[in-house]
Amino acid sequence: MAAGRGVTEDELYRIMYGAIAFEMLHAGWAVGVFDHLGRHPGATTAQVAEALGLQRYPCDVLVTGLRGLELVLGDDSGLSNSPLVEQCFVQGEDGRHLPFVHDIVNPGISDFIGAVRAGANVGLRHFPGDGTSLYDRLEHDPDKLKVLHDHLRATSDATLADLVRTGVLADSRHLLDIGGGTGTNAIALAKHYPDLRITLLDLDNVVAEAADNIARHGLADRVDVHACDVFADPLPTGADTALLAHMLPIWSPEADRKLLRNVCSALPDNGKVLLFDPLQNDQRDGPDYAILFPAYYLAIASGHGTFYSWSTYEEWMREAGFTRFQRFPGLAVAHGLHAGWKQ
Repeated sequence: MAAGRGVTEDELYRIMYGAIAFEMLHAGWAVGVFDHLGRHPGATTAQVAEALGLQRYPCDVLVTGLRGLELVLGDDSGLSNSPLVEQCFVQGEDGRHLPFVHDIVNPGISDFIGAVRAGANVGLRHFPGDGTSLYDRLEHDPDKLKVLHDHLRATSDATLADLVRTGVLADSRHLLDIGGGTGTNAIALAKHYPDLRITLLDLDNVVAEAADNIARHGLADRVDVHACDVFADPLPTGADTALLAHMLPIWSPEADRKLLRNVCSALPDNGKVLLFDPLQNDQRDGPDYAILFPAYYLAIASGHGTFYSWSTYEEWMREAGFTRFQRFPGLAVAHGLHAGWKQ
């Protein structure tokens, strides 16, 4: 959308009926329309219905919706996927995000008004169990936990190559992967940089799985795991670079600022910190993903956290003791890399 012009009537209605638009997208992927048209471009609606074992009427409703959303192109004489659908959902693996939105985001976001009024993640009621965060609750629901992990891995797979392309890790020798989870980023970075040593930091129950993953990839000699509470415990020293990927948005500003002070204390002079996340612009009106997705953190995940702006990250880094900064904008999925050096 052009800045400042407001929305058109069509755009307004697309927002109003956005839940239906998502279900069209999800169905196009889940029942196989996109996959079939990827293999058989030019198929008619009747041929799609027959191939997928669907009745003509529901298939027509679905295909008509997909055409209206410009996810599928053409008419009844011949259909094809739009180039972006072909790239993302047929050749690529962006479909891994759709069950996360369907099974986790959408049930919980129905309580968004309540979350706004209460200032709490009241949408968590849709996920039985103990604990005050989605992450606690899903430890007892392996199916939904897999859906969440698939979404997180898909995000890392789609974005990590852009981090590498910035070249900011080219001179790093020892990296702290803070909140590194089960090792997705550490494993990929270790494979790309054969001389890089990595220490992955996370909680006890997480690093045990990370160690197994790292060993399966034959990287245990270069990638260590270290169990700690990164917000409360001193961080290990000896590394020249610290990576916080998809870590800061989960937590409150107070917790994040404390963590950055902890990181700065652990790094040597000329050490650098890398903040890798979706980032809001400094006007805080875009990009769409970075300004819409925080509703998930409020209503469901934890009741706090957001995607912060570039200027907010720089302010926090400066406050923590970093003195030189560089921005790497325009990366995949609204991501940016904000680097800070300690001097």
